[in-house]
Amino acid sequence: MGSSSGMPSPERSCSSFVLETESGGYLFDAGEGTSSSILRHKVDYNKISTIFITHTHSDHLIGLFLFIQMLHLVRRKEKLDIYLPEEAISPVGNFLNTLYLFPEKLSFDLNFYRINEGIFFEDKKLKVKAFLNSHLKENQKIIEEKMLKNRWESFCFEISLDNKRIIYSGDVGGLNDLAKILSDAEVSITECMHLDLFELLNLAKRYNIGSTIFTHIPLELEKDKEKIINQAKILRIKKFAFAYDGLIIRL
Repeated sequence: MGSSSGMPSPERSCSSFVLETESGGYLFDAGEGTSSSILRHKVDYNKISTIFITHTHSDHLIGLFLFIQMLHLVRRKEKLDIYLPEEAISPVGNFLNTLYLFPEKLSFDLNFYRINEGIFFEDKKLKVKAFLNSHLKENQKIIEEKMLKNRWESFCFEISLDNKRIIYSGDVGGLNDLAKILSDAEVSITECMHLDLFELLNLAKRYNIGSTIFTHIPLELEKDKEKIINQAKILRIKKFAFAYDGLIIRL
């Protein structure tokens, strides 16, 4: 639903994708433009039962509030479960009050749960496992100096569905955040703003990945996409593509 980086793009919404199964849908991250993109690409938002947020940068979170408002305006009745870094649960709840989206006024039950390392979500269709990464670690000094409550929580996800593994990087601090979790993934959805993409392609070649998708695409990368695509061909990576809003991957 969204494939841009943190810098807004005229062609792309910010980070977001939907995993659809026969029985329902799951939303991963909710950057700016998520709701409009869901409508544009005719995703059945009423089937989305659960939302997972990797970290609280605005390009991964800020669309959550309008999505909640949209569900309320269409008088949704089914509950909505949202999994967040623990540091975000109270601030997100407070901001909903600021927006006058009071839980008491919503047409549906809204539940918040914290993300823990390891398997933190499981239902009849899928399991989601979280791996803490180093993306926000660079903020540690200012957080400590200001005595803030931030805990620099940022996660990669391993999604297990019908014996298939989907890796979603969220945003990472370096290749080490991914090296231990990419092996034998059916699909790898990997951000490409904070990484050396040629080294990332070498990682994809080293592991037995079914499909490699680069997302979180900064504007300045557009001119170099052909070089990356050609390198993927040289390395004979099985299936490689740059994400775009509306891209469909079938498992």
